[in-house]
Amino acid sequence: MTEDDDITTPEPERPDDATQPEQQQPARSRAELDAMTEELWERVQAQQSEIEQLHGKIADLENDAEDKPRLAPWLPYPAPPAAEDKQHRDQTPVFTVTNFVQYYNAVYVGKGGTRAVAIPDCWPQHPGLVAELATLAYTWRAAHVGKAAKAIDAQYWHDRWRAGFAERMITEWTHQQCLTEVHKAVGAPPLTERFTVESQNLPPIADCGTPPEWPEAVGID
Repeated sequence: MTEDDDITTPEPERPDDATQPEQQQPARSRAELDAMTEELWERVQAQQSEIEQLHGKIADLENDAEDKPRLAPWLPYPAPPAAEDKQHRDQTPVFTVTNFVQYYNAVYVGKGGTRAVAIPDCWPQHPGLVAELATLAYTWRAAHVGKAAKAIDAQYWHDRWRAGFAERMITEWTHQQCLTEVHKAVGAPPLTERFTVESQNLPPIADCGTPPEWPEAVGID
């Protein structure tokens, strides 16, 4: 090879697709996008309707279950009527407590000279006693009524809640005369329960004055 000979450098090869412009997807028209959006919205609405129907069926099943509250096998007697029962849903928890008092006096009055005495008829006149009876009634229901009830809770109720309540009812909330004769005022004056206060738009608790009569118990079957 002489100096006069030209030296040529080969051109690098390019991929076949490098010389071809990239192919792009055609843009969707506004009408197509609107149609897709409408279809998606219709599907969402249909699913929402199905979800609402499912919620309704679940609520119906729950209501059916509440029509016949499950009584625990360790409950030997019919449960007292309560505002939580379907046929009494127009009532307030005051109804539940009132009927529980009747049930308590029918079941838990024991040996003379002990704390196992009847709740006096004047119990609504003693605010502290009312407050304890409310929790006593609902802890009793939690331990004896419904699928979540447990025997261990029922026994704990008898061993602790009932015994403690019976002790305090005599020593803290009532006068001895209330238990043997007629009501005698002691401690805090009577108060109007909040359900009456709310329904009748009464003034604050300190200004309620003489509270109305509590409802009569329905009776235990």
